[in-house]
Amino acid sequence: MAIKSEQKRAQILKAASELFCQFGYQVNMDQIAKHANVSKQTVYSHFQTKAMLFESHILSKCKEREVGTAALDDSQPINAVLYDFGLKFQAMHLETTVQQTFRNAVSQTSSHPELGQLYLKYGPERTLDLLADYLQRQDDLGRLTLASSAQNSAMQLLLMFHGKAVYWAFLGGESQENEAERALYIQQCVELFLLGNQ
Repeated sequence: MAIKSEQKRAQILKAASELFCQFGYQVNMDQIAKHANVSKQTVYSHFQTKAMLFESHILSKCKEREVGTAALDDSQPINAVLYDFGLKFQAMHLETTVQQTFRNAVSQTSSHPELGQLYLKYGPERTLDLLADYLQRQDDLGRLTLASSAQNSAMQLLLMFHGKAVYWAFLGGESQENEAERALYIQQCVELFLLGNQ
């Protein structure tokens, strides 16, 4: 019984996520029920409000795209680790679903500020903490000397990694950069960061 209930919940969340990504928060529960091929009552039995369903959508999208600790391997050279991390981080932010999730969270901050906070907690804050922990370990091991706190250093690096490509994409534009240009940009970010933290 519990397994079937979890499957139904996942089915509803998948349908809602597809609609939220396509149409934003203005989607109603009737549309979600129809898209999930369940009754509206079934939707409400799993998610009491649309806000709760939207919150679950934001949370699931953040977890899907979470950067794992394996990406920050202490046994590898710092420049290679940061370069690979930067490439993956930027590429993730160029994915359509990631951009849509970000826009959806931002679009609801006036009426539902808790959704923006949820996005921050399970998206950017987790990535920031992960990178800050890595940088602090490298500092502790004497492999680099951070010019600022690990948190500030990680934030500087993450903001650089966004670059023109992500910034333009979040605003619906196209940076006109190809993959090689974006890779060179990430390499230059890493070099600049390491130069300032020797």
